[in-house]
Amino acid sequence: MALIDVTKSCLDSIRQISEHIEGAIVYLDAGCTESFQLMGAFPLFLDLGARAVCSSENMSALDAVADWNGSFESARKIVIMTSRLLSDAHRFILRCLSMHKGGHCCTIFTSISEVAHSTYPDSPLGPDAFHDYQSLLLQDYEELIENSDLKSGQLVDSNTKGNLTLEDEGWSRFTSNEDVPSLEAISAGKNQNGDSPRQGMVDLGQKPIVSVHHFPMILSPISPRVFVLPSEGSIAEACLSSEHEDSISAGLPSLSTGLPSDVDEVPPAATLTAHFLYHLAAKMDLKMEIFSLGDLSKTIGKILTDMSSLYDVGRRKRTVGLLLIDRTLDLLTPCCHGDSLLDRIFSALPRKERTSSSASIKCSQAQLKPGPSSLARASLEVQIPIGEVLTKEDFEIDDSCLSNGIEAFRCGWDSYNSASEMVDLISLSKKASDEKFFPAELLQGSLVSTETFKGTPYLEAILDRKTKDGAILVKKWLQETLRRENMTIDVKTRPGFASKLELKTMIKALTKSQSSLIRNRGIIQLASATLLALDESCSARWDAFISAEKILSVNAGDTSQSLAAQISDLINKSAFAGSDGKKSGKKELSQGLLSFEDALLLTITGYILAGENFPTSGSGGPFSWQEEHFLKEAILDAILENPSVARLKFLHGLTQELEANLNKTKSDVTKETSTDELNIDDFDDDQWGKWGDEDEDEENDNKEQEYDDMQLKLELRDRVDNLFKYLHKLSSLKSKKRPLGLESNLSSDPYTNKGLLYKLLTKISGKFDVPGLEYHSSTVGRLFKSGFGRFGLGQAKPSLADQNLILVFVVGGINGVEVQEAQEALSESGRPDIELVLGGTTFLTPDDMLDLLLGESSYI
Repeated sequence: MALIDVTKSCLDSIRQISEHIEGAIVYLDAGCTESFQLMGAFPLFLDLGARAVCSSENMSALDAVADWNGSFESARKIVIMTSRLLSDAHRFILRCLSMHKGGHCCTIFTSISEVAHSTYPDSPLGPDAFHDYQSLLLQDYEELIENSDLKSGQLVDSNTKGNLTLEDEGWSRFTSNEDVPSLEAISAGKNQNGDSPRQGMVDLGQKPIVSVHHFPMILSPISPRVFVLPSEGSIAEACLSSEHEDSISAGLPSLSTGLPSDVDEVPPAATLTAHFLYHLAAKMDLKMEIFSLGDLSKTIGKILTDMSSLYDVGRRKRTVGLLLIDRTLDLLTPCCHGDSLLDRIFSALPRKERTSSSASIKCSQAQLKPGPSSLARASLEVQIPIGEVLTKEDFEIDDSCLSNGIEAFRCGWDSYNSASEMVDLISLSKKASDEKFFPAELLQGSLVSTETFKGTPYLEAILDRKTKDGAILVKKWLQETLRRENMTIDVKTRPGFASKLELKTMIKALTKSQSSLIRNRGIIQLASATLLALDESCSARWDAFISAEKILSVNAGDTSQSLAAQISDLINKSAFAGSDGKKSGKKELSQGLLSFEDALLLTITGYILAGENFPTSGSGGPFSWQEEHFLKEAILDAILENPSVARLKFLHGLTQELEANLNKTKSDVTKETSTDELNIDDFDDDQWGKWGDEDEDEENDNKEQEYDDMQLKLELRDRVDNLFKYLHKLSSLKSKKRPLGLESNLSSDPYTNKGLLYKLLTKISGKFDVPGLEYHSSTVGRLFKSGFGRFGLGQAKPSLADQNLILVFVVGGINGVEVQEAQEALSESGRPDIELVLGGTTFLTPDDMLDLLLGESSYI
């Protein structure tokens, strides 16, 4: 039986819609772009005959000019693929239709199913969502064209339509929501001005033929058996919990209590995630046996069970055991800095910036409901600055050819009379002709899961290895590639070790020629990412985190006093490092020193460890009142020394006050220093009479300043108290998850130092019972249990250990260390027959966790 390959399934799904792609201009939103970039799908679009692949958020009238396949006929087909709800993507779809008026056929593919559209809260679409949207889109399109024609004061004929400028068809008409009627207004049969959309008939020419389809295979595969959801898709951005007593962040499930929830409303992400998993399994021809662990996972499991039917159960499909897990059952693993090369790469390298569309959609939705309506997940597209690895001597290219090419392209562009683009190209042409111009600065790479070395995917091999082993493997691949290219390098290599000098020398050798750069782009990009992640500027901070977390772990096994003292010491050191850096004029901390925000993340880690190791004291937290008082004072002093942390949610609105207080403190120190240097002989006799008035004015100013300082400190104390109430909630994870019997107490036993996923898979593969694990009966199972069971024909409850294929989906996200530990658990179980597929809402780094717990999406 063939192994499951998520990437291959996604690419096969694209091939199945080849008749729509052939000869069409394909528009992708940010979520689809991220997904297809990671799976390496863009060459496939070219093979299937696409005229061009363009961005929905940055579309231009010139997209119709681009043609990869050399066809001189005008484009008659448009394909729009989106990872968002149709209501969110509506303004871009409408803009695309108005821009390509000659397009005869427009096909829309969305990753959100028709049923999910109709059941989504506040959705204007009914049960027949796709057909409803087709009608509303055409109605909106006709109204938009009619309004633009009436505003221009003339009827639009075929010649006028062809001569519309870029400004008429571009962003200028969509900069405000006033120009694009909402779906609610259209569904009511009126535009936003209250007029009938067909009032004042004009000749609109031929209507486009619009069709809407469901395309579920829009996901981000990190390897053939590890995937997450696109960061700018509707599913990943949907809230996983609403604000209530047991919730900690909109981007994480609520704390599991095992009791019926007081909140009747199901989070939007639960419905969207359930529909995604259902259609993913159906597309891969799999029949699911559903198990869940955690309150939100149980909710998703129930939705999945209700979606199942006798037809799905009765078909001859391969069975997969679906295990749903709440991220909040183990917050410690993603908060810590583990030994994973991929985690280091994602933490060290810059990510692609999010598109402005997400912000505008979020703002428009925020007006409807209080609290965060959507999340801003970090992009999964890592930008690898290859140019930083190379130097001008290492990258040989004919600068004159590059300059001439840019100049020729600029002249052709000039015929469209686009001033802003022309200025950019002129500056780029001048830069190209400059002797100091370095073409490698333009080089940026990204990770692609389909890049392989002799059939072995690079990222899959890296995921299973720790940092040192992963770096050695990258070095081995570089050596094999050099051998294949018949290249030699003058550098001494040490077996069993990969130095930065070795990696950099081999990368430079492979980029000597452009042909070698193109042929070996996969290993060059991965090696460059590894080199930058292991650089001292990045690795020093990561190693400092590892050292601090080990110290916290050791103290957690001792007493609460030692753990509290250690946390306080980390906070004080970070505050001193930050203030010392500001005084010296340095914007960045010294290598190896942790910032105050880093210390707050370690404080969260310390509180989670304390909650697992120490009983709750009378103050409601794991520490005594005196221990917690010292921690509060340390954090209070650190905030006063580092006003930049006011970006965190619990300090919102205090930025100016904190900066003013810090500047005043510095000025007072300067005044005291200058006063000490004054000499009594410098004063004249005439000045003695003025001292009384000056002293009185100065005393009044000091009183006002003291009052302001007192007000600021009182406000800060209230904010810090709220922070510690939030930390108490995080430390109560043990009591919340006690029924699971899977606490992660730290000790010398290696088993207890592993994450929840490792422990679960170890128990499951050993066929042990997992407390709290709930099985969701299928339709046939419920039928046997309720009907035929009374006649002795009952169906035995299936076990997850009996499944040869297990799909684990972590609601809230996964990280690289968990992938390692999952594979380690299976290899130690002696069950080579088990095939594991691991998925999650997003890929988490420790910085992402800090943002979720203390940033905008936090419920602090």
